[in-house]
Amino acid sequence: MALNYQQRLQNLRDRRFDKEINESRLTKSFSFSEIPENIKYLMESMTKIDSRYNEKTIEAANKVMNHLEEKLNLHFDRAYRTQGSVMTSTNIIIHSDIDLLTIIDKYHFPGPGVPNESPYNYSNPNSDIKELRRQSENIMEQIYDEVNKSGKKGISVFNKSLKRKVDLVFCFWYHSKDYHETKNDYYKGLYLFDFTKDQTELDYPFAHIQQVNRKGDLTNDGSRKAIRLLKTLKADSIEKMKLTSFQITTIVHSIDNSAIYYHRGQDITIAKAISNQLDKLINNSFYRSSVKSPNGTETPLTEDIVPDMKLIKADLDLLIDDVKREIYYTYFEKGNLIYS
Repeated sequence: MALNYQQRLQNLRDRRFDKEINESRLTKSFSFSEIPENIKYLMESMTKIDSRYNEKTIEAANKVMNHLEEKLNLHFDRAYRTQGSVMTSTNIIIHSDIDLLTIIDKYHFPGPGVPNESPYNYSNPNSDIKELRRQSENIMEQIYDEVNKSGKKGISVFNKSLKRKVDLVFCFWYHSKDYHETKNDYYKGLYLFDFTKDQTELDYPFAHIQQVNRKGDLTNDGSRKAIRLLKTLKADSIEKMKLTSFQITTIVHSIDNSAIYYHRGQDITIAKAISNQLDKLINNSFYRSSVKSPNGTETPLTEDIVPDMKLIKADLDLLIDDVKREIYYTYFEKGNLIYS
């Protein structure tokens, strides 16, 4: 089935619509009528969101943090960190969401091999984190009109003035053996708390962010462009996909840096590299199951997402074919796209 580029370009406009100035924030090339729609879609899908919009997203998270610190009444201090695609510049929407990790800062859980010479017994950690959530919910409802308390691991608030959603995720510190020995935050983990099960879930968000950003830098933004392209294809697909942003990031992270190193005007080369990698992941189950997440702790490319990988690859291959045909016959030489 052919891709509806007119509709997809409209979707891009909508995702990048700035309500304050009543226009979509797209590159100058977007308005060039001489650039065909398929090439325009490829170029814009890979383009990063202007830093000013990501700064507003971070500002929204900081406002939530400040409100909490003004009003929380607890026997323990809190630490705050942010996570999400904004922190790696792989978001595709100017009004992006962000996670505010809200962490009990009075104690930590030691990992295997880490000595616990002064175990904490002042209070019950599960009771502490439930009280942190309870007070946070009350504070947010006093300040924000839109508060969603249904999350298993946290709550969401919407800042109407900044037009941003902030997810509060409640956590404990987790000190791995590597962190204990090096004090490098890369190895510092978090126990996210599932309030529906009274269970903790280990995560290493700081390692994830560092690895995604490192690959982005080593590929001259090529890996970030690849992630944005796949996220855009998923968002514009006529099929509903359960492929997550984490899985998309893992797919791109598994591609060799040399294959997705960005050279000006060679967007199509990155698109082809993604297609080749998807083909390998789809058809080689042993390889797929061995591919680890950017922080090296998970293998998220499970069998159940193979149908989604096939769907997104089909749309990607149509886009590649359309762009190649356009380049070859009409507008450009040697695949060099026009940039303003």
